[in-house]
Amino acid sequence: MMIETRYKRMTALNPISIADIVLLLIIFFLLTSTFVIQQGIRVKLPKAFSEESAPPDRITITMTEAGQLFLGDGLVGLDNLEILLKEKIEELGNPLVVIRSDRTVIIGKAVRVMDIAREAGATRLLIATEPIER
Repeated sequence: MMIETRYKRMTALNPISIADIVLLLIIFFLLTSTFVIQQGIRVKLPKAFSEESAPPDRITITMTEAGQLFLGDGLVGLDNLEILLKEKIEELGNPLVVIRSDRTVIIGKAVRVMDIAREAGATRLLIATEPIER
């Protein structure tokens, strides 16, 4: 004697469910992509035509319009920048040192930071810029 079931298996996919999943994935990627844009320190970078991406083994020095100096995300003074930078350079080997300077910062201060980086042992320096839209 065969027992008959009331419910039959679904053989087709429900397109409404797939649309819901795709919509949730789009929202997820839109929200997470906004966190990848830049570090938390806001500066207006100078513009340039050439474009080059920095490798992951880098040290970032940021100079703000207000005259603050950051090594990575930490606020530092000009007097102890060399000591902290030397420790980071020894820790990472020969990293690229990226200087993110606000476009209103006086060039003399930026050159002074570059000199301190060279004294700390940095051999590869890069000044961060924004690309110009053509």
